[in-house]
Amino acid sequence: MEEMVMQSGMVELALWEVFAQGRQANATTFLATVIAVWIAARFSSVLMEKGPNLLAKVICTAFAFGVFLLAYNNGLWITGNMEGIASALANLDTVNGSVDISAGSQGLIDNVASNGNIIGKVGAWLFFVSGLLIAVVPLWFNSNE
Repeated sequence: MEEMVMQSGMVELALWEVFAQGRQANATTFLATVIAVWIAARFSSVLMEKGPNLLAKVICTAFAFGVFLLAYNNGLWITGNMEGIASALANLDTVNGSVDISAGSQGLIDNVASNGNIIGKVGAWLFFVSGLLIAVVPLWFNSNE
């Protein structure tokens, strides 16, 4: 029994290490995405100062949509990382039988299983859709005219 507790603890710690490494990569990905959204909005702003033609508007809009889609994809990767670790911890708990996992691991499982990180998903949608609108709306709906 003692050996099983030790093995379970080592596996649990290894899963938390993978989670921590993934969070570091997620932070870098999120920063890159924020910068990309800012660049899309900046392109739109500079383009509007120069009086763009239709082709320039279409290209800038396509770029903004590309940024939005990449940001959405990155959000899926980040969510998948969290849900994958929670699932792995839940599987470990099931395999362990009478050996309990830590309270922190159980908390992550409960949080992800109960709401699937809904606050993160809603926040990401609001941020990225707003960034898309900030970049695209001024191109097509000029309030100065």
